[in-house]
Parts: sequence; C-alpha cells; structure tokens
Amino acid sequence: MVASNNSNDDRDLVGRARRGDREAFTQLIVQYQVPLYNMALRMVGRPDDAADIAQEAFLRAWEKIRTLREAPFKSWLFQIAANLCYDHFRRGRRYGVMPEDDQTSTSNVVGLGIATPDPQERAEANERTRLVRDSIAALDHDMRIAIVLRDVNGMAYDEIAAVLRVPLGTVKSRIARARAQVQEHLQRHPDFFRTTEDAHAE
Repeated sequence: MVASNNSNDDRDLVGRARRGDREAFTQLIVQYQVPLYNMALRMVGRPDDAADIAQEAFLRAWEKIRTLREAPFKSWLFQIAANLCYDHFRRGRRYGVMPEDDQTSTSNVVGLGIATPDPQERAEANERTRLVRDSIAALDHDMRIAIVLRDVNGMAYDEIAAVLRVPLGTVKSRIARARAQVQEHLQRHPDFFRTTEDAHAE
C-alpha cells in the first residue's frame, strides 16, 4: 500500500513538474535525494563525486521531465544516475574506496550483526565490514550496481530491471553472481567469516 501511495504522490508531483511547477519538483528532490546520493556513493566511493552525480541527475531530470510519460519517476531518476555512474567509470575515473561508515548498508549482503560495545568485538565487526566493502568494490560495474540497488538501496527486482533497462532474469543473475563473488571473497578470511562447513562442524 505504501509503494502505491508513493507512486500516486509521484504521479501528481511529476504532472505538476511537467507543467513547470518547480515547487513540485523540489518535493521530488527532497523525497529521493538521500537514496540517490547513497546509491551514487556506494558506486563511486567519493562523497564529492557522489554529490556531483546526484546533483547532475536531478538537473537532467528537471530538464527532461516533460518527456516522462508512463515510467515511474523513481526508476527513471535512478536510471539517469546509473548512467552517470557508468559515464564516470568510462571516463577512466577509478571507483573510490567505499565509505568507512558503511556498516548498516553492507551488512545486508552477508547478514552482519550490529557492532557491540566490546572493543575487541567492535574491531572485528569493523574489519568484517571493511572486507565486505572491498568485495563489493571489486565487482565489475554491472554486478556492482545491481547488488547496490538491491542490498543497499533495497529496491525490488522489477525496479532494478527498470533502472538498468535489462530483463528481470538478467537482474537476478547479476545479483546472484555478485553475491557469490562476495561470498567467495569473504571465505578467504575464515577468521572473520565462517563457512557453511564450519557451522555444521560445531
């Protein structure tokens, strides 16, 4: 029900924005600026670059809002940002290191728990988070953006398919392969990540 209400709200705001209502478009910016920035940040790693990408995405969306017809605004906006991230990569600019304060978002990929107050456990949790970050950063662009949209931004598979403009099966395949590569990377660090065999052995 919430998604439907958001979609209806977007449709109203988009309709007004298409007629030149800047206040309506500002409301769309307020609604999506944080998740859009977070997606860009997880892709390019550097806050300044992520902010530039988010700003450019909103600028292009405003310039092209009259061309938007039936597509959901959210998918259309993230598609613009995803293309900008890809352009960033194609220009030869390397992805930066994923942000250090990324425990909550990277934990979705492997089910990490929240760090405890104990210094040793906190240090171990921080190291696990760093390893997850590094494993995501090592993925190629197509798999990285798919897993970021799913496991960091929490998008539905069909939304991701709309953003990336690929079939649903392709999205599922990329996410499955990305998760497999992440898990393979993490299993090289048995001191921090137990394998299924380890768990069964206990």
